[in-house]
Amino acid sequence: MHNHRPTDRLEYFSDAVLAIAATLLVIELPKPETETGLLQAIVKQWPAYAAFAASFLFICIAWSNHHNMFIYIRQTDQYLLILNILFLMFVTLQSFTTGLLARHVGKPDERTAALIYHATLVLMTLFYNCTWWYAIRTDGILKEPTDKRLIRFLTKEYAIAPVLHLAALIICLWSVSLSIIPILLLYVYFALPRISELRVKKYPLRRKTSC
Repeated sequence: MHNHRPTDRLEYFSDAVLAIAATLLVIELPKPETETGLLQAIVKQWPAYAAFAASFLFICIAWSNHHNMFIYIRQTDQYLLILNILFLMFVTLQSFTTGLLARHVGKPDERTAALIYHATLVLMTLFYNCTWWYAIRTDGILKEPTDKRLIRFLTKEYAIAPVLHLAALIICLWSVSLSIIPILLLYVYFALPRISELRVKKYPLRRKTSC
């Protein structure tokens, strides 16, 4: 089994890291101190609250898809652990990059902060895909039997995330505000049930019957 072992501890650890990463986003939120006009002071800090909402939702979607991915993975090994850890490392950077972006909206370094934010998301989704690619190419990792069509469909769907984040990164070179469009598309797409799973359930593979 090449030192394969159950995924229980990996999943528990990943859940904890993702939960902590989402919670830490709150620390970056500004707390206006004013004797009058508190509401106006809060409204002025809208970039920080918008960045918090976007990053929180993204981490929640990442957790949901990570959970769904490990429905099909029954064993792990050292290499899979390393890939998963690299994915989690960039998840935890969300607190830093979100705060960085929020503090520089409308300022000269806005584009630089946005590029760092998008680059982190590209790497995060890339290592997520690497975890999946390694799992489907290594004997004994996936649960058996797993429909090969479903594996192909899921592989294509997961690859959409780094592609859209890379598109956002490229668009950001010209327009920071427009770079949010691929991100919104990604949120909508991955918040919905997996299309590939629905397709396989609706059109199950027909086995040939002998006469």
